[in-house]
Amino acid sequence: YIGIDISFLGTDNPEMERNIHELSAALRRGATVTIVLPDHPDPGRAYTDAALTRLREEAPNAVQERRLMAFCLGTSHHTEDGEHYRPIYVHAKVAIVDDLWATNGSANLNNRGMRDDIEMNVATLDRELAYGLRLMLWSEHLGLINDDDLLVLARHLSHQPQSPQENAQARHIWHYLQETLGDPVIGLHMMFDRAQDNLRRYKTKQPLLGHLLPYLTAEEAAQEGLHFNEKRGWVEETQSF
Repeated sequence: YIGIDISFLGTDNPEMERNIHELSAALRRGATVTIVLPDHPDPGRAYTDAALTRLREEAPNAVQERRLMAFCLGTSHHTEDGEHYRPIYVHAKVAIVDDLWATNGSANLNNRGMRDDIEMNVATLDRELAYGLRLMLWSEHLGLINDDDLLVLARHLSHQPQSPQENAQARHIWHYLQETLGDPVIGLHMMFDRAQDNLRRYKTKQPLLGHLLPYLTAEEAAQEGLHFNEKRGWVEETQSF
C-alpha cells in the first residue's frame, strides 16, 4: 500500500518521470496506491491530469480493481441561500508506505524539494508512527472524528502530557479508529464510497461528510455534468444543476 498527499503530480523532469514509472510498476505488481491532490493545482490542471492519465493507462487493471484511486478535498458551509463549497488546497508533503515508512515535511517529492531547494522532511521507519499517521489522516478526510479529538489523540500517541480523562478519551478514539480503519483495504473502500457520496451531495446541494471528493479530469467532470475550468478544476462555489 502506498498513500501520497501532494500538491501536484507530473513528469516535467527525470526525477518525476522516474517516480511515475516506479508507481506504475508497483501498480502492475499488485500494489494499491491512493493519491490526494488539490483540485486547483498551482501548475494548472493539464500538468497533473496528464500524469494521472498516464498512471491509469499504464496500469489499467489497478483502476478496474480500485487499487489506484485519486481524490481531492473540499469543504461546505450553509448560509441562508443554501449550501456553498470550496476546494481545500492540498499542500501536504506526506507519503506512507505499508504502514511502516512515512515522510512528512516541507519538501515536495521531486528534484526541487529533494535536492535543489532548502527544505526539511522527517522520514521514519517506524510502524507505530506511520500507522498512526495513516489512521489520523484518513479519519480526518472521512470526517469520522472532530478536530478536538484528533488533537487529543495526537498528543496521546506522541506521549505528550494530558489529563487522565484526555488519555482515556484518546484510548477510546484509538480503539475505534483501529477497528474501523486498521485494515487498509476496508479503509480504502470507505474512502471511495465517501468520495462518491460527497459527489452526489455536491450535485444536489447537500452538506459534505468529511472532505473527500473524487479527483475528476475534464472528461470525467463532463460525464458528471459538471462545469470544468481548465486551470482550476471542478469544485466551484457556483454551480447550476
